[in-house]
Amino acid sequence: MGGVRPPAEAAIAAAAAREADGFDAVWWADHFLHWFPLGIWTPDLVPQAASSPTPHTWMDPVPIIAAAAARTSTVRLGIGVTDLVRRNPASLAQTALTLDHVTNGRFVLGVGTGEDLNLVPYGMENPAPMQRLEEGLEVMRLLMADPGPVDYDGRVFRLDGAFMGVRPVGDLPPPIWVAAHRPRGLALAGRLGDGWLPLTTDSDAYRGMLEQVRDAERAAGRAEGSVTAGAYCRVVVADDADEARAVILGSLLMRFIALTRPSEAYEAVGARHPLGDGAFGLTSFMPTSVSREDALALAAAVPDEVLLGTVIHGTPDDIAQEVLRIQAAGADHVQLTNMTPLADPARAAASEALLRDAVVAIRAGARAGSALA
Repeated sequence: MGGVRPPAEAAIAAAAAREADGFDAVWWADHFLHWFPLGIWTPDLVPQAASSPTPHTWMDPVPIIAAAAARTSTVRLGIGVTDLVRRNPASLAQTALTLDHVTNGRFVLGVGTGEDLNLVPYGMENPAPMQRLEEGLEVMRLLMADPGPVDYDGRVFRLDGAFMGVRPVGDLPPPIWVAAHRPRGLALAGRLGDGWLPLTTDSDAYRGMLEQVRDAERAAGRAEGSVTAGAYCRVVVADDADEARAVILGSLLMRFIALTRPSEAYEAVGARHPLGDGAFGLTSFMPTSVSREDALALAAAVPDEVLLGTVIHGTPDDIAQEVLRIQAAGADHVQLTNMTPLADPARAAASEALLRDAVVAIRAGARAGSALA
C-alpha cells in the first residue's frame, strides 16, 4: 500500500522503494477520514497521537500517483479504491485516462460502492450504492471506449452527447477493478470488472467469493479469466508468531479496524457485531459520531477471534504460507498492506524488513508450484 500522508516526498520515495524491492504494483487508498474516533486519539491510548494531532490526514492519491510515475518505470500504480460519489464517473474516466498517459499504461483504477465516513460528514448521499456503482462502471466503459458523442440514460447517471477525446495509451483503456464481497457486488465484478479486489484473510472464504465472480463472468459471455482475481491482505509481521499475536491483541487501533468486518465474521464465532445485526463496518462505520466512552466500549466488544482474523499475522514464513493458500484458491494478484506500524509504531522499520522477507518466501513458494502471478 502506498503512502498517503505528508510529507509527499516520503510517499513518492516509498513507491520507488517498492519497485526496487521487486513489488509488481503499489496501490493507494482514497480517504478523507480514518476509522478512528477523535476521542480515542490521545497519547495515553494511541502512541501516534503524540506526534499527529488527528488520524484523519489523507492526501489525494491522484497527484501522488502522477509524481510517483516520474520516479518509477515498471511497477503498476493503482487507486485501491475510490468511489463514484465523491468522483463523478465522467470525471474519474478522464482522470484514469490521464494517469494512463502519465504512467505510460501502468495505472489501475479500483472502485467500490463508497464508505459513509468519506461521504456523510461532507454532505454527500449515496442512497442506492450498488445501482450507482453499476451505472458508474457502465458510464466509464462507454466514455473510455468511444470519443463521443455518447448517450446514457440511467437512474443515477445520464449522458447526453458526451465526449471524452482523451484516448488510452495502448489498445485498451486502463483496467477497472471492483471491490466487492457480497453476491450483488461479486456478480457486478464478474460482469463489468477487469479485476476484483476484496479484503480477505481466509482462503476458503476467498474461494467461495471467487466462484461467484467466475459464475457471473461466464453468464455475461466473457472468456474465462477475463477478471483478474485480486486479494487485499492486511498483515502484521514479527520475528515470532506469538509476538505478532500479542501486538494485535494489544492494539486499540486494530480493534477499530476489526469493526470494519462484516457481521458474518462475528456470527462465525458466536458473537454479535458491536455496530448491530447485519452491520458491515467497512461501509457503514462513522467514527465522527462516536464519543470516547462509546468508542472504548465498541473496541472492548470485539472478540479476540475476530480481531486476530482481521489480519494475516505471524512470521514472514507464516505470512507467506497464508498468502500462498489464498493464491492456490485462485488469486492472481495479492496486495499486502503492512498494518504492523499501525498496531505498534516502534516496529515500523523492522516490520518493513520482515515484509520483504515474506515477499521473498511468497515468490519462492510460487516458483515451487503455487499460483502467484
